[in-house]
Amino acid sequence: MDFLLGLVGFFVGLFYLLIPFILLSKINGLQEKVQDLENKLKQKDIVPEQEKQAEKKKPTVKEEKPIVVRETIPEPKKEAPKAATTKAYAPPLPLPKREPQPIPQKSEAWAKLEKQIANNWTGILGTIILVMGVGFLGIYAALNMSPFFRFLMVLGIGVGLFAVSVLLVKKEFWEQIGYWLRSGSGAVILFSCVAAVSVPGMKWIESEFYALLLIIAGISVNLGLAWQTSQQKFASLHIVLSLISLAILPLSTLIFLLGVGVSVFSVVLSYRSKWEFHLIQTVVSFLILNFIYKGHFSEQLHILNSSHSRIWGILGTLAIGIPSILVHYRKIYSSENLKHLPFITHLIIWASIGLGLSVYSTGSKWNPPVLVLISIVLFFWARTAREKLKIRWLYLTDTLVSLALASIGILLLTRWEIDVYLINVYISVLFFIFFVVSAEEKENLLKGIGAVLLHLSWFGYLVLLLAKYSGGNDLGTWPVVITTVWMILLSFAVQLYDEIRYKEAPESCDDIYGFGGDSKISPSGIFSGLLASAICFQTFNWKYSELCLPIFGIVILAVRQFRKWNGLGIGILFFTAALHCEVIYRIYDLERWEVLLKDLPTILFCFLMIPLSKIQIGKEKTVYFSIPGTILFSLHVLFLTYWVTQPISPFLPGIIWLLLSLVYLETKHFISARESKWENTWKSSFTSGKTVLQIFALTFVVLFLGAHTLVHLQSELYVGFFKIRFLIQALAVGVFIYWANSPKQESGSSDLWNSILTLFWELTAIFCTAIIALEIPNVWLPVAWIIWAYFLNWISLKLSWGITRFRFYSLCFYWYSCIHVGFISSSALTPSEYWANQEWVGGLVGILLQTVYLVRMYLLPPYQGTEVTGYPEKIRAISEKLDQKFEVIIFYPLFAAVALFLFWSFDSSLLTLLWMVEVFVIFLLGIIFKAQHFRYVSLTAMLVCLLRLIFWDLSQSSTITRALVFLGVGGILILMNTLYSKFGNKEKTDV
Repeated sequence: MDFLLGLVGFFVGLFYLLIPFILLSKINGLQEKVQDLENKLKQKDIVPEQEKQAEKKKPTVKEEKPIVVRETIPEPKKEAPKAATTKAYAPPLPLPKREPQPIPQKSEAWAKLEKQIANNWTGILGTIILVMGVGFLGIYAALNMSPFFRFLMVLGIGVGLFAVSVLLVKKEFWEQIGYWLRSGSGAVILFSCVAAVSVPGMKWIESEFYALLLIIAGISVNLGLAWQTSQQKFASLHIVLSLISLAILPLSTLIFLLGVGVSVFSVVLSYRSKWEFHLIQTVVSFLILNFIYKGHFSEQLHILNSSHSRIWGILGTLAIGIPSILVHYRKIYSSENLKHLPFITHLIIWASIGLGLSVYSTGSKWNPPVLVLISIVLFFWARTAREKLKIRWLYLTDTLVSLALASIGILLLTRWEIDVYLINVYISVLFFIFFVVSAEEKENLLKGIGAVLLHLSWFGYLVLLLAKYSGGNDLGTWPVVITTVWMILLSFAVQLYDEIRYKEAPESCDDIYGFGGDSKISPSGIFSGLLASAICFQTFNWKYSELCLPIFGIVILAVRQFRKWNGLGIGILFFTAALHCEVIYRIYDLERWEVLLKDLPTILFCFLMIPLSKIQIGKEKTVYFSIPGTILFSLHVLFLTYWVTQPISPFLPGIIWLLLSLVYLETKHFISARESKWENTWKSSFTSGKTVLQIFALTFVVLFLGAHTLVHLQSELYVGFFKIRFLIQALAVGVFIYWANSPKQESGSSDLWNSILTLFWELTAIFCTAIIALEIPNVWLPVAWIIWAYFLNWISLKLSWGITRFRFYSLCFYWYSCIHVGFISSSALTPSEYWANQEWVGGLVGILLQTVYLVRMYLLPPYQGTEVTGYPEKIRAISEKLDQKFEVIIFYPLFAAVALFLFWSFDSSLLTLLWMVEVFVIFLLGIIFKAQHFRYVSLTAMLVCLLRLIFWDLSQSSTITRALVFLGVGGILILMNTLYSKFGNKEKTDV
């Protein structure tokens, strides 16, 4: 059973190893066929020229005759229409051209695979069948012959196949079959030798020495055939068969060394020509042999208790790997361009060497220095490929391999009990050296790879810190913090190198991503800020760290400013965010004065971010990116005003915010006035942040409004004779007037800002309205509203202030005063006996003042607003429309207010008479102003009064009251009739 399994395994392995190399080994044959095709195409181009010369020599008649015959005897076309056959002189219609259908193209690799199978399938199949036939014949002979004669029989078959192949290769037709038979003969001979020492039924040698000699003889035959052949597919076949024969033998160091010898011989075969597939086959096969013997050497190490038992494996791997690597260090590979197949082969060789050596790794602490030393030797050896042999791809490959070996060596320093943080620093130093050397050698590809690896090492360090922090490790120890500082210094070194060596370059030397543009932003500078922010988190638990870190940040700011490192400027933003996180973490439970003390260094740092924010754009242009510093400084001011003053009094934060709005407003005006004078100086850093000052000035106003609504308006406390909220509102009115009269910016530069400033007049009016509503007693509110309306109208006449829209607001408060008189003052209950507290008194005074206001408004000229932008423009449009109905909007609100006031304030028995008096006044106004709508309204109201007189006064009033009312109403009607008779014919229509 073991024999059958071994036999089947042998043939399956043989078939498996044959297929890849046979399918990929006909490159030379394909090149010859391509050359033949090119020759045939050249011959086709020559033939038409010869035919043309022959046609010129023929007489003209003979040239036309066949053409006439072809034209006069056309082939019948059943599908042609009849009309086309009636006119013989008409040329045939051209057939529509069909676009050629695209032929699906096969990939080049698949085409090569098909070609290899088409050319070699018979040879592959024949060899497999031949070997299987020999195997079956051996099985059959095992039942009838002794092991020695079975060996001789199989050996004789192999020799016979070789003899036949010698004859066939001399015939051109049978040459390919002859080569396959020769390979098959080597396989049969090797099989006979292996079977004679290990296969039951054919084993006849018991001595290990003679058995080894027989195996060596069989392998020698195959190696001789491999040396003799000129095609790598056959050579690879013999090498693989030799290694398989050794692999199935009992494991021993001697057998392994024989495998090493076979593999070395195979590598030597690759030196004769560019046998890349053969070289791949060799190193991969030996790698498999390494894995097979891994257990053997481990067992030897356990039994012999000696570290030297694996030296043979290491030496054997190096004996195969080093010559395989040196294969490509030859002139025949000279090329500036990348050769894909040799490149892939070279990488596979290095991978096989690495895996092979890892099989025998003992975890020795001396592996790191050995790997680093090898990487240095390889680094300088790779230069020979570039400088002497002119093989650029080989130089790039081995340089990167040397970098990989050095990286692995540094990572293995954990065996020296070096912590991972320091190992990460060593890795970054290695990548930095590689980056600088590549940059100095003008190797842009290697420089880019070095930059990427350097950035990845820093990113990996940050990820490592995050992972350790999430795992509960203390990152605040001095060794870890110093390691982070070393990382920051290394990032500084990259920027310093860029400043020295690439000062005139448009981009930073490590900006291989191209996102910097003309700003010359170095990614190393961004990582500097990220690493500095890591220090903030590492020192969370350090005492006084919130005082020291701002100083560290100021140093970074100064370095960035004087070295003009734009990337570091971006990185500082990350450090700033981390610094604020620490400050908030450390001061959230402190007293207010302690907060102020511990936050002052951070405020200083934020303030210095304004002048120390110069950015170099291109070679000449410089700008200041002071907006972040201005924002952070302002946020600190905002925060501290609340945190420090709120415990003293809840009113203070809002008041201070209101005053700070003026400070920021005036600072903005101060900077704007000196903008041209400060240009091209460090002071221009403040001008670039003036927009932030504007925004924060408005922010402080908004915060005050919020505090005033939520805190100030809820208070009823007094300071002397005045309430606190009244004093705050009075202060706010003054501040808002100052805002409204502040200088506007030039036209077109900031229309939004100018529009906002204009709206401070509305905010002033709102606060004044709030003062009236909160501080004036309800009895006298109608009077207050009409006085406020008169004051707004007076302000609107001050055209120099540019707030003529206040006339519209004046009308609004006039209307509200009328509404207050008609619905609130008249209907309110007045339990007080003091006459000044009676609602009707305030209503009556309000009516008198409303009448005065009406007269004044009527005598004033029509609305002549000068505001034409934004919100004021809408008010102007409304006012112009109202002026078209000015009599209606002025008189009728007062008429309605008086009517309602009479209704709520007087006895119903006298109400008809009083209303008739008001009707007479309206009628009289219609005559005076010659407006028909007044007469119509008065007549309508008169009818209502008459109906009330008939249906109410006759039934409800007393006799004397009826008499007085009837006399009054009758007299008014007579007077109205008399006046209308005298002046009515002079009235004009209402316009």
